[in-house]
Amino acid sequence: MIKLVLLDIDGVLTDGRVTVDSQGNEYKTVDFKDIDAVFEMKRKGFKVGLLTGEATPITLFFQKRFKPDYFYNGCKNKPEALMDILKKSGLAAAETCYVGDAKYDIPVMRLVGLSACPANAIPEVRELADLQLKGRGGEGCVWELLEYLTENS
Repeated sequence: MIKLVLLDIDGVLTDGRVTVDSQGNEYKTVDFKDIDAVFEMKRKGFKVGLLTGEATPITLFFQKRFKPDYFYNGCKNKPEALMDILKKSGLAAAETCYVGDAKYDIPVMRLVGLSACPANAIPEVRELADLQLKGRGGEGCVWELLEYLTENS
């Protein structure tokens, strides 16, 4: 039974694109369904963590907005972060779901009980994932995961 949900940010919560204005400000897009899904997961008793390789003001916004149980910013070793989270939480890898979309997500996806990916993940991630979501990153895939977890718990 899944008790911990870990999400990559770029390409999962966001659509993976970056818009940059003439002053160099970055903008990313997130679907309100996915925002709601994170809060609903927490209400349903799931522990939620965000693991991102990025270290930008935008990722810090996600930390402030979602108040995840676990937050790893600028995380270049996601398996190490997973082990730290498991140690802190007392949960097992088998009780963990990780959602990723890119090559840096593959090592941690191999360690968890349920690995998932958005529809637009890279081919290697789609091939590895236990659950291939129909939604694209930043377009409701986290809500779809919530529905799956609710139906299968």
